[in-house]
Amino acid sequence: MSFCARLFGPAIVAVVIHGTFCCGEAVAQTRNPSEAMRLQVDYSRFRGDDKNIYVEVYYSFPQKGITYQRDTAGFTGAVAMSVAVMAKDSLVYSDQWLVPHVVKDTSSMKEGMNLVGVANFGVGEGNYTLKVLGKDRNNPSRQDSVLMKLPIKMIDASKMTLSDLELASNIRQGTNGSVFYKNTLEVIPNVDGVYSEDQRCHFYIEAYNLLGGQGSGDYYVKTTVYDAINREVISRERPKKRHSESSVIIDNLDVKQLKSGTYTLVIGLLDSTMKPVSRSGKKFFVYNPTLGVDSTLLTAGSSSGSISDYAGVAEADIDKEFAWAIHESSEAEESQYKQLQGEDTKRKFISDFWQRRPLGLKEEYLKRVGYANAHFRVLGREGYKTDRGRVYITYGPPDDYDRHPNDSNSRPYEVWTFNAIQGGVIFVFVQRSSGGDYELVHSTHRNELHDENWGRYALTN
Repeated sequence: MSFCARLFGPAIVAVVIHGTFCCGEAVAQTRNPSEAMRLQVDYSRFRGDDKNIYVEVYYSFPQKGITYQRDTAGFTGAVAMSVAVMAKDSLVYSDQWLVPHVVKDTSSMKEGMNLVGVANFGVGEGNYTLKVLGKDRNNPSRQDSVLMKLPIKMIDASKMTLSDLELASNIRQGTNGSVFYKNTLEVIPNVDGVYSEDQRCHFYIEAYNLLGGQGSGDYYVKTTVYDAINREVISRERPKKRHSESSVIIDNLDVKQLKSGTYTLVIGLLDSTMKPVSRSGKKFFVYNPTLGVDSTLLTAGSSSGSISDYAGVAEADIDKEFAWAIHESSEAEESQYKQLQGEDTKRKFISDFWQRRPLGLKEEYLKRVGYANAHFRVLGREGYKTDRGRVYITYGPPDDYDRHPNDSNSRPYEVWTFNAIQGGVIFVFVQRSSGGDYELVHSTHRNELHDENWGRYALTN
């Protein structure tokens, strides 16, 4: 097949609804303070020309996470975006653009509705750092940035190989006017990789060098899904004809069969003898309350706290929900729960537990648990047990994130800022061991760990 020409440069975003945990309340004239401008970034690398690899950078941020001002069009907000690619201290590529967004009524915006966009460029072989920055135009103090390693290697023309895998919220036949158009398709990226039970996990990938190298008969595409502990939960193969030197592979998965949790999607190329020759994968997350608990939240029930909400709920699931409540429960309540025996007794206890709390707290708390479990899980440890998970569940989404996952002179670290707590506080988390969890090392909150010399934990040896 003949691939369409690549269009380089930033693309204006579109509004896309990804998997959501619940609907939120209406917002006023400006930003809803409960939703931060958390920037999500992902990228995929595709074959370019003889000297460059083509890189697509996908980004998203909550529609409700930016500040809106009333004008003649209704309510207008905008984010100033920039992208930079660096090789050590040298700037290899940079661009900046404005992402405007206009709504007639801010009360029509719902939580989970994201502004999604794509930027693209070509870059030669090398090891780079990618920086993406988003600033709220109407409130420049609000911003978020992401630093990521960007290794680039040219495609080996002597063997069949795959591009990176792109997760999508939808793939359909497109027109050249769409910002997400490529190879006759409109591919809308799912940047954070979260899918709810009523969605399908769409994906896009490109295969190259199909007419040379490994055999001349059919080749095979293998789709495999692994759960959080690397168990195979989905596997299927399908033959493909070698009609051309390259091919676009699109498909989708029905996530209704998967419990809430973290999964890895792997696409493999097999030659005519069924020998694996190339593979590409990406992590994604599922929120499925119908099938119950894996690593994210249990279905929350109504805010009334009635014991009928827990009718038929298994004892193990009640135990899990109370375990999640560790950041809300008292020592006395925890001691009482340990002494309970039987489902009916525990159903009554958990119902009374939430009834003693303010109306609506249960839903908000469990929503935060769901987010923490989906985003902060590490080494088999559920997100609510981590330091970042505890802070997120206790204080809610930060107003600003400053994340440094790939700085050359320090261990990965994050700084979270909460403007409305105690006149403004920060929390600093450092990944003190390679591949480990981000540990809280400092906070200006008067009830949290305080260590002004926290920088020593971030320094590399």
